[in-house]
Parts: sequence; C-alpha cells; structure tokens
Amino acid sequence: TEETRRNYVKQVNEMGEQAKIALRNVRQDANNAIKKDETLTEDLQKGLQEDVQEVINKYNKIVDEKNKE
Repeated sequence: TEETRRNYVKQVNEMGEQAKIALRNVRQDANNAIKKDETLTEDLQKGLQEDVQEVINKYNKIVDEKNKE
C-alpha cells in the first residue's frame, strides 16, 4: 500500500543519514589520528587529510545515489 511504501522510504532515508553520520565519525577519527602522529610533516598531514576527505566524499556520493533509487 501507499502507507507501507512511505514507511519504507522513511526508513531508507534514516539509514542513509545514519551512514553519513558514521562516515563523518570515521573522517573525524582518521583526522585526529593524523594530527596526533608527530612524525608526519605538516604537508604530509594535510595531504593525508585531503585523501581521507576524498574517500569520504566518494562514499557519501554512493550513499546519496542509493537513497535516490
């Protein structure tokens, strides 16, 4: 029924939001680990943080695409 479909859509959207929250937490943990590593130069830290951001963006895009289906 229409109501059941709407409930499924709501659940999928909530799951997508939870996935994005998890990705943000992973990014934060990774960036904190990079900042704490004193053996890394500033340039290397910045590069690694950019790499982490690229991966997070990739997976955020996947989550968005799956939510649209």
